[in-house]
Amino acid sequence: MIGAKCRSKVGDMVGFINRSGCGQRRGGYLLLEVVLALGVSSMVVVSVFSLASGALSLSEAIAEEGRDQIERESFLGFMERNLEMLPGNAVMDLKAEDSGSHYTSEMTFQNVPTSFGWSGQVISAEAVQLATVLRRDGDLDVVLRYYEEPILDDSDSTADVLADPVAEITLLRDVWRFEWRVLDGRTMDWDYEWAIRGRMPLQLELNVVFHRNGDEVVHYFWIPPKANPETIMRGNLRPARGATQGRGGDQPGGENRDATEQPRRGGGGTSTDRRPGGDRGTPTIRPPSGGGRSNPTRGGGAR
Repeated sequence: MIGAKCRSKVGDMVGFINRSGCGQRRGGYLLLEVVLALGVSSMVVVSVFSLASGALSLSEAIAEEGRDQIERESFLGFMERNLEMLPGNAVMDLKAEDSGSHYTSEMTFQNVPTSFGWSGQVISAEAVQLATVLRRDGDLDVVLRYYEEPILDDSDSTADVLADPVAEITLLRDVWRFEWRVLDGRTMDWDYEWAIRGRMPLQLELNVVFHRNGDEVVHYFWIPPKANPETIMRGNLRPARGATQGRGGDQPGGENRDATEQPRRGGGGTSTDRRPGGDRGTPTIRPPSGGGRSNPTRGGGAR
């Protein structure tokens, strides 16, 4: 009984006290406790989400940096391979222009064997141009253009200045700086332009900032000196011509005929004589027999 559970003693008197709430558990929480619990829970949830969001942002930044690094290394490796493989008769031209906030450039190579697939077709390019294009937002795009016609003057072709590229590929986007310098191997001077025909620069310097707030990257490309195949061919042809001229007019059988000697025509044509001793002097013209003036004909004899 409830009364037995709520027994109390006062001196020797023992009484039973019945109280309405004696011995019963409380069935709810105070409003203050609920508010505090919700506040603590909210703080824990916000902290967990903040940590998760920070971890995701960090992982995305690391992945983006990795992709950018791969893109940079791929571009630099692409340039290094192609510059080292330039043939000896390649022609290079570099132009730079100050556009205000940036320097734009056009680097053109000609006599470089290049073939690529475009729209399912194999195309051979006579000239290749690496150019920077200024965008409206102030950044630069690095594009590679292919031309089917020569766009530079050289010993074998004349430039077609109105030629349009047959294909254009964007290699880099949103570049903040992209500037070239060339090293002349004879004067050892650096310059921003190159228009010398017949030889290539010794080195190329690329100063690039891949993003607006990125770090400056300076990379050097080595162009190995190579012999011009046209010069080698000319050098090989000269000894052959000299040997041919040294043999003179030697004929099979050991007879050496004079270049000015003409065969007789029929029986009444003119004949040539050699001077005694085998001297190749001026041939002596003998008049036809019978006196008078005569004209040789194809059938021989005088008319």
